[in-house]
Amino acid sequence: MTAVSTSSTVAELVVDRPSRARILEHLGLDYCCGGKRPLGEACEARGLDAETVVALLNADLGSDAPAALDWARAPLGDLREHIVEEHHGYLRRELPRLSTLWEKVERSHGAESPAAHDVRLAFEQLRADLESHTAEEEHVVFPRLREVEDGGPVDEELVNDLETLVWEHASAGELLERLRELTGGFDASRGLCNTHRAAIDGLSELQRDLHEHIHEENNILFPRVLARA
Repeated sequence: MTAVSTSSTVAELVVDRPSRARILEHLGLDYCCGGKRPLGEACEARGLDAETVVALLNADLGSDAPAALDWARAPLGDLREHIVEEHHGYLRRELPRLSTLWEKVERSHGAESPAAHDVRLAFEQLRADLESHTAEEEHVVFPRLREVEDGGPVDEELVNDLETLVWEHASAGELLERLRELTGGFDASRGLCNTHRAAIDGLSELQRDLHEHIHEENNILFPRVLARA
């Protein structure tokens, strides 16, 4: 197990011990799209004391929380199926529900809360991007990964496809950050009604799932595939 230090990248710490993700999530430290940054640098950008964060992560070693699955060592096929069934499945259920909620919020409270319109626009852009992205993964890229798992080559076309997916992840991360800003850090107490509060809470949960989803692809699945080149 990697010792926690300020020079370790945020992604390395989570790949080494997946349960650390919940602490980083709570602190607002990006371990997926921004996971290549050293922990010290990430803490500085968030205005956090790095040594305090190191102590929190070290304390997690004694946690009684159930151990998360170690996808860094699981078969590639299992990880790929997990992403499709759990994360893509979650998006298929949740994105339409959140669209309906934010449409209701804008219709009911748009006059008193102009930000509701901006949230809905940003969310609908994120939804469109994610639906296109997951379709590309399931119908084009992941079948290629199955071939690699069976001994096929990692060619230039596949490398370019993976780089494109990483870029799209970064774009999704920017939209998530925009949604976070518009909702005051996904603060459901700002909601003007139960529907509004549920819509904000839904965005918070979407962020949590997407962080796990992108981390598992950017920092585990894709590097393991490229290592076979």
